[in-house]
Amino acid sequence: RLVDFIEPLQRAVLAVPPLALRADLGALFTAGPYLRAMADPRIGLRAYLLSGPWSAVLSAAGVSDRWLLNYFDFLAFAFSGLPSDGTVAAAMIYMLHDLNKQGARMDYPVGGSGAVVDALVRGLVKHGGELRLRTPVARLLIDGTGACEGVELSGGRRVRARRAVISNAAVWNTAELLPEEMRASFRGRGSLDDDTPATPSFIHLHLGIRADGLSDRALSSIHHIVVPEWEKLTAPQSAAFVSMPSLLDPSAAPAGRHAIHAYLPATEPYGLWEGVRRGTPEYDALKRERAEPLFRAIERFVPDIRDRVEVELIGSPLTHERFLRRHRGSYGPELRAGERDFPGAKTPVPKLLVCGDSSWPGIGVPAVAGSGIAAAHAVVGFGEQRQLLQKMREQGLL
Repeated sequence: RLVDFIEPLQRAVLAVPPLALRADLGALFTAGPYLRAMADPRIGLRAYLLSGPWSAVLSAAGVSDRWLLNYFDFLAFAFSGLPSDGTVAAAMIYMLHDLNKQGARMDYPVGGSGAVVDALVRGLVKHGGELRLRTPVARLLIDGTGACEGVELSGGRRVRARRAVISNAAVWNTAELLPEEMRASFRGRGSLDDDTPATPSFIHLHLGIRADGLSDRALSSIHHIVVPEWEKLTAPQSAAFVSMPSLLDPSAAPAGRHAIHAYLPATEPYGLWEGVRRGTPEYDALKRERAEPLFRAIERFVPDIRDRVEVELIGSPLTHERFLRRHRGSYGPELRAGERDFPGAKTPVPKLLVCGDSSWPGIGVPAVAGSGIAAAHAVVGFGEQRQLLQKMREQGLL
């Protein structure tokens, strides 16, 4: 019943490629050719559900089975950090289509997440871009008209923008680069609101273990997900995600060893860590205490995991905050579908655009990629965009 109900909604979500979207009238020229696929009255009657919470779709479809509702809460939480009543329906519908395609798998990139970054950098360089590491931005430069004209780096050097500045930092990090009087005027609204509520953080456990004598159960899947109690899905110290990427990618661990990554997803309160100094005995003890549920989760399929460990690294909210420059180590903004929308690429500051998981369409790799597309299209004209779309169609990429 649910599959039949969301089928027209899936067609609506998939009808227009993200690369064809724009936030201005140019969308008539870039997205127009794809709109014929949406000429179905069932799409029109149900389209209002796409921008609301996934729970509304489940209710409208008549889904009442408790196990199914729990399962969809889990999928939504894994995707956005919020259960069904807080996750945007359009994102869930897109994900369900992807998960249920013929031959779909929950895979792992060969070479790890670093391989994805390397591929993005190759694309950047290929098209004339430059990646500067260890080059933090100290502040955004605002001219006399209130427009963003560039950035000032921590060393004092200034980089001027010809067309625009695009920030992919989280909303709190972008806002703190503005003058205080501007931050105050944006507080409580839009894409530069530094009072935006944040999701909790993570606990990560990275292990290098001996691979000898592992059971068939341990070797049967790269992914293991443990939810001790459905009612506590979003509670701290509960649901755990575990993966063993070296099962698919031997380069992830030396011969005779396996790599394991386990984490508590967006449920760790930052408040527990405030005032704790990294590198102290207190910090190390708190890390071990808060990582204990992860060891217990792994013990379900590797009972002797503690005896196998040769390398052990624990990441905390402070790790997220330091190495990823995440506000309070957060997963991202906690914007509940139906209550507050993710803002678009344009900001109240002329020539300052944003993308990333603080922008529409929201949290998650596919959504963040979509936000980058939206920011790029806010800079280039629709004519250039149409040329790109035509080229991709000719190459069979659309």
